[in-house]
Amino acid sequence: MINVYEKIAELIKSGTEFVFVVVVNAEESTSGKKGFKMVVLKDGSFYGTVGGGTLEKDALSIAKELFKTKGTYYKKYVLKEGDPLSLGMVCGGEAELYFEYVGTKRQLVIFGAGHLGKAIYEVAKVSNDYDFLVVDERVDFANVENFPNTTVFNGEGIYKRVSELPICDGAEVIIVTPGGENDPYILKGLYDKGVSYTYIGMIGSLNRRNKCFEKAMELGVPKEFLDKIFAPVGLAIGSETPFEIAIAILGEIIALKKGYIDKVLTERSAHERA
Repeated sequence: MINVYEKIAELIKSGTEFVFVVVVNAEESTSGKKGFKMVVLKDGSFYGTVGGGTLEKDALSIAKELFKTKGTYYKKYVLKEGDPLSLGMVCGGEAELYFEYVGTKRQLVIFGAGHLGKAIYEVAKVSNDYDFLVVDERVDFANVENFPNTTVFNGEGIYKRVSELPICDGAEVIIVTPGGENDPYILKGLYDKGVSYTYIGMIGSLNRRNKCFEKAMELGVPKEFLDKIFAPVGLAIGSETPFEIAIAILGEIIALKKGYIDKVLTERSAHERA
């Protein structure tokens, strides 16, 4: 039988959201005893138990809703025949359950620790939604002094070792390196990493993008992977300063997550043709 705490540690390590359910109080006659615990995943699967039967079925239903509200919940059950809170159970007694949604932060990977990379970090950290991974060959730029509470990788050749970096499944990636000559190798590393990405955006003109993609395909990156990359990156809002560009980029990520990206891409296509 799996240990619930071991499962929780595993889920946190893998970045998987879940709902933790515990029986905080119960009378002897109830099927769920005080201290019984259960971990519920978003797909409805669960580990552990709070006593089985309709009590557990109701707990699973509540846990499902908590994936939407992302909060906590408390419920008292009076398990006596005829009581409106009994759920049809006749074992007698009372049981109290506490529910807690446990989420995980998204990972934002920033390639390029210059003025723009720093601005993206500063704007994004306000939301408290992200764990950051910052990558740049320049040690003077990519360091924990400039990016506190952040995982930083720097040093010569780092862009050719992207597949070795701790990039998580579902990561959001922003490429804002100076010059762009390393971008094909970054894309190659991202592809070779073998994880899925929520978003990959790359700064630069259409000409820079086309040259980068051509080189990336020579390195073995398939066109299907490149077609999913947002380049040039960011919403077309007339941004000029690093912070304005950062807002445009993060706004594009929000548009993608909220389902407005088709409208964004249509407007961008019209802008590029103009």
